[in-house]
Amino acid sequence: MRSFEEFEHYYNQTLFREMELLDARRKKTQKRLWSIIALTALGMAISILLAAFVIDPARDLHFLLIAVVPLLVLMAGVIAWSTWGRDKNFIADFKREVIEKIIHFISPELSYQPTNFIGVDSFERSRLFLTNIDRYHGDDYVFGKIDKTQFWFSEIKAEYRTTGSKGETHWQILFKGLFSVADFNKHFEGTTVVLPNRLGNSAIAKVLQKANLARREKLVQLEDPEFNKYFVVYGDDQVVSRYVLSTSLMQRLVDFRKKSDKPIYVSFVNSFMYLAIEYTKDLFEPSMFRSLTKFDTVKPYFEEIRLATGIVEDLNLNTRIWTKQ
Repeated sequence: MRSFEEFEHYYNQTLFREMELLDARRKKTQKRLWSIIALTALGMAISILLAAFVIDPARDLHFLLIAVVPLLVLMAGVIAWSTWGRDKNFIADFKREVIEKIIHFISPELSYQPTNFIGVDSFERSRLFLTNIDRYHGDDYVFGKIDKTQFWFSEIKAEYRTTGSKGETHWQILFKGLFSVADFNKHFEGTTVVLPNRLGNSAIAKVLQKANLARREKLVQLEDPEFNKYFVVYGDDQVVSRYVLSTSLMQRLVDFRKKSDKPIYVSFVNSFMYLAIEYTKDLFEPSMFRSLTKFDTVKPYFEEIRLATGIVEDLNLNTRIWTKQ
């Protein structure tokens, strides 16, 4: 696994020039944004001040100046930003010139498709989230092979629809974050699901976990107290679940959970491993308000990509078991 020191050297030798060019575009776009905001605010303020202090409230012009004109000015500002202000290719160029190069720096065997993502069929096959999905999209698809292990990941946002008391539609986030699939290093059939333990390990928590009627899989009682602190396990075959979740793998999952410091979901379905890490932000998109020429700005992209690609090494997936090649 590439170190931070190696990446910093690569950044200084290779990425910095591209970052300077992108940062110049960012600054130019930011100036246009502030200009549009200032002119829009000024236009709205003048209209409202004229209505408040100059025009008789009884006249029709007063309503136009206090309500209609500010709205038109705001709409003009939005149109100006979308047609003239923003750099339409900035994010795409950033992903091509920065994110793709970081991915290839970590492993030349990986491929990157910034507008593609893992399909909903794989997401549903994981059995990690059982709610029906009504809206599903993503981006930043990475795929390839590290040593003996095929794996792929992307950002995903899965949502379901609810209806309010007045018939209005609300969209609820089922999952947003990084979703990955890997060829597991053991042959097995069936399903084992490892979920965040949100209830703790009290007697009441065990009763509630066991009575999880939403799942066809049954609660699997494991003897590792540290693992049980972070996770609860369900499986359709207790023997297979214990075979899949070896002592060493449970420790590696605990270590990975501590390393990511975020809720993680893992499942093992018919010799494939699925892993989901929750994030609230878009991982691989630049901020318009932070300099791109500082290493500390670029470092988080490397950290997140290294975390995602490090799954193979962290969980020891390249160690093939018996005849698995």
